[in-house]
Amino acid sequence: MDLLDSKNVNNRIKKRSIAIAVLVHLYLTLGTLGVWLIILTIFGLVTSTLLRNDIDEAVASAKNFNKTLPFKYFGQVYTHIQHVFHHPINIEEDVFATIEQELKTKTPINGLEPIAMTDSDKDLLAPEQRKFLKGEANPTQRGTTMTLILSQSSFGAVRSFDWRVVVGGYVDKNAKFNLIAYSPFTLLFWIIPYIKRETNLLNRVRTVYSSAYNDIDVSTQVRSISETVFDAMVLALDKNGIDTSDLKAQKLQTMNINITGGKVNMGNVVQGAMNKISGAVKGAKA
Repeated sequence: MDLLDSKNVNNRIKKRSIAIAVLVHLYLTLGTLGVWLIILTIFGLVTSTLLRNDIDEAVASAKNFNKTLPFKYFGQVYTHIQHVFHHPINIEEDVFATIEQELKTKTPINGLEPIAMTDSDKDLLAPEQRKFLKGEANPTQRGTTMTLILSQSSFGAVRSFDWRVVVGGYVDKNAKFNLIAYSPFTLLFWIIPYIKRETNLLNRVRTVYSSAYNDIDVSTQVRSISETVFDAMVLALDKNGIDTSDLKAQKLQTMNINITGGKVNMGNVVQGAMNKISGAVKGAKA
């Protein structure tokens, strides 16, 4: 995954953004007898350095995170669905094999790849690693990526399967310029959450391109992936003699909800969706 790959979008710093920033900072510099220029330089350097570190860290250590945002390299969690059921035998391999086969048959996703995500939280006595499965779809024509993340966990004989569809954008040069140019106005609002690892700067400059056609493409891929995983779950559970009537009913309810709606909780299924596709990546948590 190339964070700078915007596909058919001309990724550039807009002339209007430069002109407005120059006028604002020129006015403030003259009004403060040059003091503002010093403030801009300091805040700009701090923001630029932290942003560069976030981008480098995401690229170099896509499988490591510190306490929060485990999937930040892939983008933002657009849809999260979980199904819990009781079964004395762990059928993880059977379920995942069925999901992989359904994805290969019905979608352009070629398979599932195991990944190990490590929480490198410095407050832990030792890093904790957990395993997931990942499937990737081809980016849209406007540089938006879709990644499927699957996981399974158990609590005694209760099994939990959940999947996330993570939507990723490209690093927007114009958003990057604005973040640095206006850092004297914004840094004090995000620096504390940043230090606490509650947010990062990468998500502030990654853009899911806002357009009607890209919205259609993203919605189609997200819904298609979720539909396929739902169907595969039903097949796998039916094969193992597990009641799926609840899952089937909740699938119908979940898939009929507008994909741009809010967060919905429905018994065994939890689906979280962004309020708007075009704003899916900026300033949110994974």
